[in-house]
Amino acid sequence: MTTDIGHKDRIGVVRLAATGALAAGIFYTLCWFGALILPIGPASHMYLQLFTSADPLSPTALIQGVVWSVSFGFIGGALVAALYNSLSRLQC
Repeated sequence: MTTDIGHKDRIGVVRLAATGALAAGIFYTLCWFGALILPIGPASHMYLQLFTSADPLSPTALIQGVVWSVSFGFIGGALVAALYNSLSRLQC
């Protein structure tokens, strides 16, 4: 956040998009390794299948899933930042 009066409540869209992309990619990778090492029911497989149709424990699923997860994380982060910035006038 900056200290400028007019911009102090704004979030950097690219910065939050990059944060979302990194977080989503890391989360997907952790779920993939978790499903590989210690399969705990269908929940981890279902999350992995959100981003790929490959066998959830295959290296292909890891690569495809990370790429798609990072892409969606980037879009999601950018969307949250843009909406947050556009709603800045709602403060009381």
